[in-house]
Amino acid sequence: MTTATAPDTFDTGLVRITVDVPVDKQTEFQQLWMQILNGEDNPVSRTVEAANRTRAHVATEGVAALKRLYEIALRDSGQCRIVASFLAGLYNGRRFPFDLTDLRCVDDAIFEDCMALLRMDARQCEQEIHNYFDNGNERWEKMIQDWKLEKRHGLQPQG
Repeated sequence: MTTATAPDTFDTGLVRITVDVPVDKQTEFQQLWMQILNGEDNPVSRTVEAANRTRAHVATEGVAALKRLYEIALRDSGQCRIVASFLAGLYNGRRFPFDLTDLRCVDDAIFEDCMALLRMDARQCEQEIHNYFDNGNERWEKMIQDWKLEKRHGLQPQG
């Protein structure tokens, strides 16, 4: 059990934490706690730092992949249609279901960009993908219209 209580009537920058630790883990816990309080390198800090680096890398790679994929979706080839469908599916999956087997038809670089974007969108969705662009909603709707994705999926625009 862990509890944290607010400081008394003034802000000391401290929080009182009460933790129940199994007797056989007491020494290990005290050592770890002292490392944390002293700002020393410890497994908890290393894990948090690694997670922060991973999160930043996923975001950087995902946004870069999104920009490349969007540019591809504006071109005119079979791979471009697949990329446009993929982006439309991330934009609104109910309106534009995406057949994952279509990813078998794209080259390696496009596939890796799709995976980077999907990883970012699925694991740390800070905003919807079209919102990474100025006038993103209008851009996505134009891309969808240009590729006639509404008709392809047999759906009508929702008003």
